[in-house]
Amino acid sequence: MARRTKKRSRRRGSPEARLTDDLVVEILRRLPAKSICACKCVSTRWRGLISDPDHRKKLPQILTGFFYMSVNTDRYPVVGRHFTNVLRGEGPSISPSLRFLPCCYHRSICIFDCCNGLLLFRSLKPNDPRTFEYLVCNPATEKWVVIPGSTWSANLPIACLGFEPAVSSHFHVFEFEQYEDEHVKGLQIYSSRTGSWIQKDSGWSSELTICTGSRSVFFNGMLHLVTYEDVVAAVDVEAKTWRIIPMPHDEGYYPSTDIDEAFIDLSQGKLYLATNISSNLTIWILEDYVSEEWTLKHRISYRQVFQLDVLSSERGCGLVSIYPEGNAVYFVVGDQKMLMSYKMDEKQSILPVAHVLGHDCHGPYLPYVPNFLESLADDQ
Repeated sequence: MARRTKKRSRRRGSPEARLTDDLVVEILRRLPAKSICACKCVSTRWRGLISDPDHRKKLPQILTGFFYMSVNTDRYPVVGRHFTNVLRGEGPSISPSLRFLPCCYHRSICIFDCCNGLLLFRSLKPNDPRTFEYLVCNPATEKWVVIPGSTWSANLPIACLGFEPAVSSHFHVFEFEQYEDEHVKGLQIYSSRTGSWIQKDSGWSSELTICTGSRSVFFNGMLHLVTYEDVVAAVDVEAKTWRIIPMPHDEGYYPSTDIDEAFIDLSQGKLYLATNISSNLTIWILEDYVSEEWTLKHRISYRQVFQLDVLSSERGCGLVSIYPEGNAVYFVVGDQKMLMSYKMDEKQSILPVAHVLGHDCHGPYLPYVPNFLESLADDQ
């Protein structure tokens, strides 16, 4: 009798419980990125599979929204932090105030970068207002850590975060020293594994200037940045490998035209590049990282999509980010900087009224993909 009851109980069990981990991951891999977020609610097991570093690289990554800043001299504090959700209430609730941080940091921190779910802030040291330090935090788990500033931290306009959760829970902070003409002079790198900074002179073969309005991408153990010299510059975490990848030029379509603006992103281990050229947007993918071979994926005319002839950050539209997983491109449009997305596969623009960011907001607009790993750094 007991044996029969046990058999009935097994039959009444949840169907998803009978699926192996590999089969669940294969099912999740075939879902759109937006649906992955809802699947975390199926069970704690599914949530763990989605968050597992070994599975993250196989699954679509969910863009929840964008962090950005605003400046308004009629309020206090003058600089404000903001977050806008692009999942229309379906994603996790993110507060830009980050109340889980100590109150001594709430008004002084300035957001610098976002990488695979971690945020990088710079702040005045609470007990020494003449000294700067960094904070790295995970809004999804409310874990955070303070990083001592380097010898350059008080003067540097450019700082980037490197974090590759599929490889390690350790992270790196990159600081770039510049000459007066803004060419890169040197680099300091902080490692959460060693807890220390290293300093190196620039190892790139030519003078490069980093685009301050464009985000960096970290993968294969290297930080990738867009430069004004129309190349993607890369450096590894030990500053031993320095690389320059020329951007593609579609000579047949836009002859003798320089790139006006460029953004990079990562999807399924491949680098994506979006370039603005003469009021047109082109999307490229680096199919072969070794041979530096780019393939053109999409062309978008601003005239057709937004009825604009010229790209203008004040009266027209500005590129914010590309999101290869969702096959979308994001822009801010008009004086009030309304956030719009363009679905490349559907060839249509979406204009959600709730995404009016305001005239006083400014970039960088940092795309946020939640990371539910509990540890912020191994052995910490």
